[in-house]
Amino acid sequence: MASKLVDLSSATDVKSESDPVGIARDQIRGSSLFLVGNVLSIAITFLPHLVLVRYLTPEAFGHLAYALSLVGVGNTYALGFNEAMSRFVPIYHARRENSKALGSIVVVFSITLLISGLLIVTFAVASGPILAFLTKGREPAGLLLILMFMIPLETTALLTMNLLACFARAREIFWGRFIMAPGLRVIVITLVVFRHSGLPSLAYGYLLAELITVVVFSVLIVRELRRQKLLLKLSCVRFPTREIFAFSVPLMASNVIGMLGSSIPVLLLGYFHPMSTVAYYRVVLPAACLCNMIPGNFIPLYLPSASRLFAKGDTTGINHLFWETSLWMSVLAFPIFLATSCFAHPITIFLYGARYAPSAPILAILSLGYFINSSFACNVATLKVLGKIRLMVILNIATPVIIVVFNLLLIPRYGAVGAAVGTSAALIMQNLPRQLALWLAGGGSISFFEKRFASFFLVLGSSAISLHLVQLFTSITIYVALTLALIVSTFVLWLVKKHLKIVDTFPEILRLPIVGRLLAQR
Repeated sequence: MASKLVDLSSATDVKSESDPVGIARDQIRGSSLFLVGNVLSIAITFLPHLVLVRYLTPEAFGHLAYALSLVGVGNTYALGFNEAMSRFVPIYHARRENSKALGSIVVVFSITLLISGLLIVTFAVASGPILAFLTKGREPAGLLLILMFMIPLETTALLTMNLLACFARAREIFWGRFIMAPGLRVIVITLVVFRHSGLPSLAYGYLLAELITVVVFSVLIVRELRRQKLLLKLSCVRFPTREIFAFSVPLMASNVIGMLGSSIPVLLLGYFHPMSTVAYYRVVLPAACLCNMIPGNFIPLYLPSASRLFAKGDTTGINHLFWETSLWMSVLAFPIFLATSCFAHPITIFLYGARYAPSAPILAILSLGYFINSSFACNVATLKVLGKIRLMVILNIATPVIIVVFNLLLIPRYGAVGAAVGTSAALIMQNLPRQLALWLAGGGSISFFEKRFASFFLVLGSSAISLHLVQLFTSITIYVALTLALIVSTFVLWLVKKHLKIVDTFPEILRLPIVGRLLAQR
């Protein structure tokens, strides 16, 4: 895996002087390899989620989901410091300022662990009033207090993994993040289910799994720091505290606002409704978010490709890269959308059981929002490339505000369905100002909407509506649903093969006897 990452990186570097079409082709090709590798980690994390949902009652799962959502909010502060470390450590190390590089590591770890400790102490002292305000006393304080210790452990694991990334240790990151960490949770969930244990045992198991991850990565970090000769002069450490705080605090504020926007539906459901309602919403969220793995694998290579075009002043090339990438992301996310939205009812029953049947419309609504958001995810990355940071901060603040307003209007009356409508509507609406900002920032060279792709999006929309009507007026099994989704996705791929330039991007596909002839451009 490490060698593949190096090969991809070098391939993109070689293409730095090439035409926009070549850059787009190499970026899409490399991103597809990332996507294949990431499917394994999603399978490992999604399966234990299904087992846990089947094992716990809806109310118990609601308690767990609510507690983990609060833990996620508590972890947000570390993201800004993590990005600061990822920026400053490589810079100082490249300049051979080892004392500052080591000082940056010490500052980041010390501050994040200090904040984690303060959060735990605050909750331990005032857990009663806090939960009375947030959930009217419905959430058990004992469970949340146990899981609060996940904050320093998850923060340390995140920092250590990204510190390894500073030294290009891709193999260790891959095995730790995608294999070991989710694998340990699988073991914990398996033991809890077979021993018929409760939520406290599960919480302690999560803590133990995270602790093992931290210990393993701490050993790897110490070895790597010694290999980089950063531990030779501990007495000469210099702490660039001012630089780190100047970089981290604005990012931390933006990240906190963004996290609140994603967590606010769960928090509001816990305030206005029973924990079983939280479970109905939270149980289908991982399936609805599956579309997000597509841009997550394309953005890492999209950013440097767009940056090179921007450095040459080629905004027309950026427009080509943006729409080619958006087209590919839409096609790859489309089968997921069909399965989780158009056939939400059979998928929900199959994955989570009949007791979660009320979650089917929630899954369908959320999937629509996440699909559209993932299709146009590159608008955020492109604005960053164009240097519109202030505009990005404004948009990042506006989006959570929209989510909060919509959910406050809908959740008290409509419960989990209202939360899904509010969240999905906000996800769709946030792309309109982003696309408008991208069009204005590009001086007209970047299209608000590419007319030549209108027929493609028309095909996507009509196909989805047709399958939704099939589900609405017929009663089909999960196997028929998945077969229909596969057939329609293949048909859409065949219709838009000229736009995708599949053979140009993946010429080796011609070696496949049937698929090669099917996808060959005419």
